[in-house]
Amino acid sequence: MYSTNGEFGQVRLVNLLPTLQSRNLFSLHTIGWHKCNDLYRYTYEQGNPNHLLFFTVHGSGYLVMNQQKYSIPAGSITFIPRGTPCQYGTPKNGLWEFYWIHTAGDLATRFMDSAAQSGNYVTDFQSGYNYVQRLEELIRLCSGRGHNKELYLSAQLSELLHHTAIRLSETAESASLSSRAIFYIEHHFHAHLTVEETAQSLFVSPAHLIRTFKKETGYTPHEYITEYRLMIAAQLLEFGRQRVDEIAARTGFSSPSHFISSFRRQYGCTPLQYRSMASIAQKDKDKQT
Repeated sequence: MYSTNGEFGQVRLVNLLPTLQSRNLFSLHTIGWHKCNDLYRYTYEQGNPNHLLFFTVHGSGYLVMNQQKYSIPAGSITFIPRGTPCQYGTPKNGLWEFYWIHTAGDLATRFMDSAAQSGNYVTDFQSGYNYVQRLEELIRLCSGRGHNKELYLSAQLSELLHHTAIRLSETAESASLSSRAIFYIEHHFHAHLTVEETAQSLFVSPAHLIRTFKKETGYTPHEYITEYRLMIAAQLLEFGRQRVDEIAARTGFSSPSHFISSFRRQYGCTPLQYRSMASIAQKDKDKQT
């Protein structure tokens, strides 16, 4: 297990050495967890030699592949087939927390080759399926030792890859209006974004956007914009060093006072109190490791 904090954020990862047995099983090349700021960016001009999967749990990322740009929102699975030129990273002023898997071995490679034929690369989490628990269990298996380690790992990975392939095959060919609105919001939240501007970018009326967005997500567009800004602000407070007024400006709030009052309503404390509590919690966590 390798773990570190860097200028791009935090990372935990495990590299697995290939064995004769693992080549004939569902196996991994690398698995890990990232919490990244907008310095995180990778470009593979010739594509990656292994299939790559992202499981995004907080924030958002982006993917440019096959001349298309995909949003990678929280609660989504992203699949990048091997050998496919691509670029991915964290949007400007954003943060992205995700698990990733590089598959290895003949079985996993051939299986995901088949999954790539669906032509779908981003899908949402299935309700009731605990992705974090399953991915942490894979990390634990990869980090441990034991006579049957590779067999247990193959069984767990096979179940996760089959589940992912089914989710990709079920993905609708056209994204919903709310999905397209969320993509626009997550890439423009740092500006003085309005519901009217978002609706105009999608060629619909504000009333139609509000009605459809509420039906599909349970939020109004304005509520989603505010909550997304506050989530990014909370992560910047926890992992960055910017002043409160700088964070307010970076996350699109009209003024520091508006940001502070909105933050207090959402989190029950001021931004500086939140930063102090996050710092204490991190120190306690460091002492335990």
